[in-house]
Amino acid sequence: MVILRITLGIIFLILGVIGSLLPVLQGWIFFLLAFLTFFPKTRSAEKILSKAEGKMPRLVGWLRRLGIGRHHAL
Repeated sequence: MVILRITLGIIFLILGVIGSLLPVLQGWIFFLLAFLTFFPKTRSAEKILSKAEGKMPRLVGWLRRLGIGRHHAL
């Protein structure tokens, strides 16, 4: 699971660099995803995921299944 997360982080980082150079591709979203995959248990990651959960519940659910962000106790 750790190898998958590191691989995804590197891919998102590369896409972020490409996106910052090309006007068609949004680079900031890939930099954000790279941050979330490299630093999954920080308070910033949980804050970002909780804000994005209303707009992108499937993506946030997928990231939480990968172990990114702290899980809420209901």
